Amino acid sequence: MPVIHVRMDNRLIHGQILVSWNAEFRIDHIIVTNDQVAADPLQVTLLKAVAPIGAKVSVLSIKDCVAYCNGNPEAEKENIFIIAKYPEDGLALVENGLKMPVLNLGNQAFVRGSKKISNTVYLTESGVKALKKLHEMGIRITCRMMPPDPDTEYWPTIEKTLPEWAK
Repeated sequence: MPVIHVRMDNRLIHGQILVSWNAEFRIDHIIVTNDQVAADPLQVTLLKAVAPIGAKVSVLSIKDCVAYCNGNPEAEKENIFIIAKYPEDGLALVENGLKMPVLNLGNQAFVRGSKKISNTVYLTESGVKALKKLHEMGIRITCRMMPPDPDTEYWPTIEKTLPEWAK
């Protein structure tokens, strides 16, 4: 499978991705996937402008991301790093056919209605419900800000911190 890492990070492409994660995985292709971002020409232009040297950046809808990763012969030759904006995007990727054993929950900044899990992760009720579905599908959820961070299962932390939403 050409997808080497799937990360939910509402900052999308930023310094940690370009430096630390790229060094860890030697990324050939960064795919940013979120339907709203993919439909916004300004965001697409800005995200493509920050591509690391030697890597390509695509900004795709969820369905186009899955189709590319699962069926494009070019993808078979790439180390693909997927960045989705929200946990709901991660669930949509799986529901549309992307196979992933692990989903890395990166930064999720505060938005109205979200609750704090850690200093870098705030989740909405719909985000928690999406992560719960992924967990129930057998997908391991981690919360690694940087590559050396522990690769431990994060669902128990979410469940303990937000039990009313994790039911």
